[in-house]
Amino acid sequence: MYTEGVGTMYLTAERLALANKEVRETFARTCVAWQSIPHWDTGDPGQTKVRSDVVNNPAVPGPIDIVDEQIDVQVTLAEAIAPTPDSLLAKIISATGKLAAKVDAAVFPKVRVQATANVIFPNVIPPTPNPNEVLFVLIAARAMVESAGFRSPSCVITDTGGILTICQLVGGTSIRNSVLDAANANSLHRVDNFKNPADAADKALGLFLGRRQRISHGGAADATPGEEPVDLAVSVPPSLEVVGDTANNMVDLRVRISYATRVKDIGGIVVALPK
Repeated sequence: MYTEGVGTMYLTAERLALANKEVRETFARTCVAWQSIPHWDTGDPGQTKVRSDVVNNPAVPGPIDIVDEQIDVQVTLAEAIAPTPDSLLAKIISATGKLAAKVDAAVFPKVRVQATANVIFPNVIPPTPNPNEVLFVLIAARAMVESAGFRSPSCVITDTGGILTICQLVGGTSIRNSVLDAANANSLHRVDNFKNPADAADKALGLFLGRRQRISHGGAADATPGEEPVDLAVSVPPSLEVVGDTANNMVDLRVRISYATRVKDIGGIVVALPK
């Protein structure tokens, strides 16, 4: 967090602290990866690689690159120094939501690419499979991660179609709770895309993340990362960078994060595929 130097030329230390607080809280509320995958601080903001800590993942033989994600935003000098921070925070919060979506779009496809275990839906979607088919797939996924030692309640990551499948109505009642209970899953998240970006034919329907800890829905940020099959190594946490002024009397800001996605044990991840 910036409290001196270029930042204080445009924002007071108090305004920077408030802006960074909003960035952290907004990112935690809007980033599915942050809510579902534990993370840890590398302790070095300038770090470029991080150890892999691989237990079972032939696709990762050595250290992993730390990647930078950012969203740039401009504010007027009047917005930066206004008596109230409303206009400034509105732009920063909007940019943080976009950053969260950008991180999700990078993390989950990477997990999907490296995961090799899969279960097959007996029916192609559409049409929507019946509840027993949904149950069959999720229980099969449960058995696979439990056999690999991940016996705590799991996490399901899917897209809008997957949500419709898991939450479909039978007799006017959603099957969601019954299906997730049978699958020993206590967390269901929707993301826009988790498919392999290099494979246009990828028809993955969802990811099933095994857990060794009992992690509440959306509570992965408070969990210990070392026990889980996937974690995020964070060198620069979600924060605000003040870049400086522009030729047209605007102030350049950047909402950023630097991290690495570590898929350490592919035995704890299952991909659902259509028949």
